[in-house]
Amino acid sequence: QGSKGEEYDLLVIGAGATGAGIALDAATRGLKVAMVERDDFASGTSSKSTKLVHGGVRYLEKAVWELDYNQYKLVKEALRERRFFLDTAPHLSSWLPIMIPINKWWQAPYFWAGTKFYDFLAGSENIETSYFMTKSKALDAFPMLKKDNLVGALVYYDGAHNDSRMNVSLGMTAALYGATVVNHIEVTSLTKDENGRLNGARVKDLVADANGSSDEFNIRAKGVINATGPFTDSIRKMDDQKVPEIVAPSSGVHVILPGYYAPANMGMIDPHTSDGRVIFFLPWQGNTIAGTTDT
Repeated sequence: QGSKGEEYDLLVIGAGATGAGIALDAATRGLKVAMVERDDFASGTSSKSTKLVHGGVRYLEKAVWELDYNQYKLVKEALRERRFFLDTAPHLSSWLPIMIPINKWWQAPYFWAGTKFYDFLAGSENIETSYFMTKSKALDAFPMLKKDNLVGALVYYDGAHNDSRMNVSLGMTAALYGATVVNHIEVTSLTKDENGRLNGARVKDLVADANGSSDEFNIRAKGVINATGPFTDSIRKMDDQKVPEIVAPSSGVHVILPGYYAPANMGMIDPHTSDGRVIFFLPWQGNTIAGTTDT
């Protein structure tokens, strides 16, 4: 914990996955870092994911059919980073087999080729290769699937993790390396020197003292990073009220269902829903997460 009067090399506003990652990276490079969060760590977007350490299988189809090299590079990078993630935090992440239902015979060779190419790209980054599952075994795993047109299923491996716990771990590790990490501290304004250059922020302690009052003070820093996600523009406007907004908000929905919708050790993906989007059914702490990341 730092003192209120000292100057930091870097002030990170926001302690979600991005902010905590930046704070950790900067602290391990020897910078003097302060990170503040107005709510709790991972209280925003960073705790509301699909709980996957995604290898990018959804982008592989686009890379192949549209000959999109950037999508291909994205898949390769995601596979590499997935392995780093699983190796670094095995207590918070694990491999998860995910089933793709096959409802038409022609889909079997199509999805088989796709998952095998995915295995090939993963190489040593993968734990097991994809495999075909018979109709009976697919129904054993997900008995609520429509039986009429079901041919079978293909199973590939991806990563799953506890997003909020990982976020907290990043913040705690940054603190271990010397960063000052504080939650329930709200930035109320940005401060500038006599030349108009940002030199920190005015903050308010949202945890009231015994008398019901909240402390306000300045944090001085040579650099300020805005890692507030969907609230990015509100921080930017503290610097310049006329600045054009750069954030285009999008919403995502995940529905928590009873655990019997998915087995404890396997997830399911429907890559082609009626409206053309992807939907997952994934086991999570005795329940099932169903959803897509965009609406």
